[in-house]
Amino acid sequence: MDKKNNIWVALIIILLGIALFVGGKVLLSSRKAGPKMYATVYSLEEAGKKLVRTMPLGDGRKQIYEFDGPLGITVVEVDGNRARVKSSPCPDQVCVQFGWLAKPHDFSACLPNAMMVTIEDGQTYPY
Repeated sequence: MDKKNNIWVALIIILLGIALFVGGKVLLSSRKAGPKMYATVYSLEEAGKKLVRTMPLGDGRKQIYEFDGPLGITVVEVDGNRARVKSSPCPDQVCVQFGWLAKPHDFSACLPNAMMVTIEDGQTYPY
């Protein structure tokens, strides 16, 4: 191959890369957004769960919410598209160990402090 053919091959590869990049951007921008996601905090009571707070996910805001339960304050953190129990006064820290929650139906519960955090997408489920 001579130098002129090498230039043509390189030019074709560069143009193909640009076309793939632009095409990918167009395809990604045309996708429909998924359902709006929320982190919800519930108080656990004898009669069932009671909604205490709803925080939207995906808006880029970092939020901290303090839930005051029977043992003290449980801290819930929302960061982008996920939420977690950051700290809690319970002895075993199981709720904290669940880590980040990001998918619908993910949850973390602190039974000693009577609270639960779930990820919801606004759809109704039969269970």
